[in-house]
Amino acid sequence: MNKLWGGRFSKNEMNPDVMEFTSSLNVDTELAKYDCISSSVHVEMLFKSGFLSEIEKKELMEALDEVLSMIETGSFESKGAEDIHSAIQNYVESKCKDSGKKLHTARSRNEQVVNDVRLYCMENSALISDTIVDLQSNLLGLAEKTINVILPGYTHLKHAQPVLFSHLVLAYIEMLERDKERIECAEKRSDLSVMGSGAIAGSALALNRKYVAEKLGFSNISSNSIDSVSDRDFIAEMLSAISLIAVHLSRISEDLILYTTSEFGFLDIGEEFCTGSSLMPQKKNPDVLELVRGKSAQIISALNSVLVLLKGLPHAYNRDLQEDKKPLFESVKTIIAELHIMADLVKSIEVDGDATKKALNNEFIYATDLAEHLVKKNIPFKEAHKIVGSLVKHCIDKGVNISDLSKTDLKNISETLDKDIFQLLNPETSVNNKKTYGSTNPEMVKKEIIAWKKKFKRS
Repeated sequence: MNKLWGGRFSKNEMNPDVMEFTSSLNVDTELAKYDCISSSVHVEMLFKSGFLSEIEKKELMEALDEVLSMIETGSFESKGAEDIHSAIQNYVESKCKDSGKKLHTARSRNEQVVNDVRLYCMENSALISDTIVDLQSNLLGLAEKTINVILPGYTHLKHAQPVLFSHLVLAYIEMLERDKERIECAEKRSDLSVMGSGAIAGSALALNRKYVAEKLGFSNISSNSIDSVSDRDFIAEMLSAISLIAVHLSRISEDLILYTTSEFGFLDIGEEFCTGSSLMPQKKNPDVLELVRGKSAQIISALNSVLVLLKGLPHAYNRDLQEDKKPLFESVKTIIAELHIMADLVKSIEVDGDATKKALNNEFIYATDLAEHLVKKNIPFKEAHKIVGSLVKHCIDKGVNISDLSKTDLKNISETLDKDIFQLLNPETSVNNKKTYGSTNPEMVKKEIIAWKKKFKRS
């Protein structure tokens, strides 16, 4: 196949091993659609700038339309080319013997690749954002369905205070909302056309860069040709945003995995999201959640890979940058797949109210409620904390519950204690007593659900 370079070289063919080693076709075929679209706009710009005749423009546009059609049907043959850009160029030249040689006028693969990747990032950022909203909407449905369910809240994976399950689910929605904002920010960072930057220094030909940018859907053009072709911070930023989504999905998965164990027993997920054991007939394993958790490692390593790739490169373009696309493409596909499957899985979740109630029988989970009750009696919090701590220790030492204590027992621990504290040893009372905005108080949680429903309806 013809190369986009070669005049400088005496041999027409590359060493086959070198060709295989340097080819990026197995990765950058992902950019084929964007390259065709960009090339078509480039042809229009060359015509408007006086570098192509009407006939040449027509020939080139027809050839590019053919390529795009074959790409969309999966019939485009690119075997033997260095990369997808060369493959498209070769096809056009095979169809347009003379005008085909003008297609690459005033452009370099250095800028061509970056522009294609920027288009890829913009389109897929929007897709990721949409899939996040799908997951958020299904989580909101779960929160609304389980609004009356109270379970132990955990810190250090130990009982902390009673919380509404829906309050926990809304926490997931909050996390994902920040993820959506970050991916949208990454999309804006990708929204910059670099065409016209050339290989490093720009072009001596009068090109209409703004026309290309507008036709391709970019909001602006780059200001420095060296930076345009040599940096990939927009890829690193997108991978950073994707990595945080993966981390959040992993944490959600971990919660759901724990809550479906026999030790917790709070939740059950649909069988279609589980697998069995080849040896143990009784097993119902949450494999989907475990893989979501596991695949986060690949995405985080992809970000690290790109950062390490960039850190030692001199300006401007270096062939090392060919290796920036594989981690990006794989991470995008993985995170979209994870978001889709998590959105479906969430709809299958069932909560075991009896199990959550049983877990709240340990009265020590109401210790903070007791301390705040004493504060309302004008007892300094540090002193109240000590009193309730002594109360808990006494119960542990005696092997009894707080509600088993007599009035005398309470007074022996502290004169401030009375049987009025027993009414606080109740999950509904605990959550209803919360006063602060953003707390697990049911009325506040219901308002949050309503607010999220309105937000999703607007979007």
